Amino acid sequence: MKKKQESDNRRDLYAYAALVHRAKLDLKCKALLWHYTFAYNWKERNASYYTQEQICAYVSMSPTTYQRAKRKLIELNWIIAEKPGIDRPLFVTPRVGVDDPNYQKMSWSKGHEDNKLKLEDALRALPEEFRDPFGANNRSELDSN
Repeated sequence: MKKKQESDNRRDLYAYAALVHRAKLDLKCKALLWHYTFAYNWKERNASYYTQEQICAYVSMSPTTYQRAKRKLIELNWIIAEKPGIDRPLFVTPRVGVDDPNYQKMSWSKGHEDNKLKLEDALRALPEEFRDPFGANNRSELDSN
């Protein structure tokens, strides 16, 4: 039973990590989300709990950048954050959120696999004579040579 539980936990982590990998988020949000994903207790389903000072050190962010990225992740529903009291760590639970609506405006967004031209779309964009280079129209030319 213990092996199965560990396997399920690992599968959950990897499935979530794949979602984070494909998420359309800027670098700061994604780095912070990776930290929360790594720190979340997948076995017990317990929120991560680090202080702002610790998180800033682990993800190499200033407190201002951290606060901005954290607010964005909350806004996009990628995390649930609860603070039980002043001078207490923030309890964070990762979730499946939505893509940043401003992501497409970034110059580097065109490299995301969702923005890549699919083969079928690329072929449809070609002139008719180039869509099937070995098709019926071109076979007669090959046969005559």
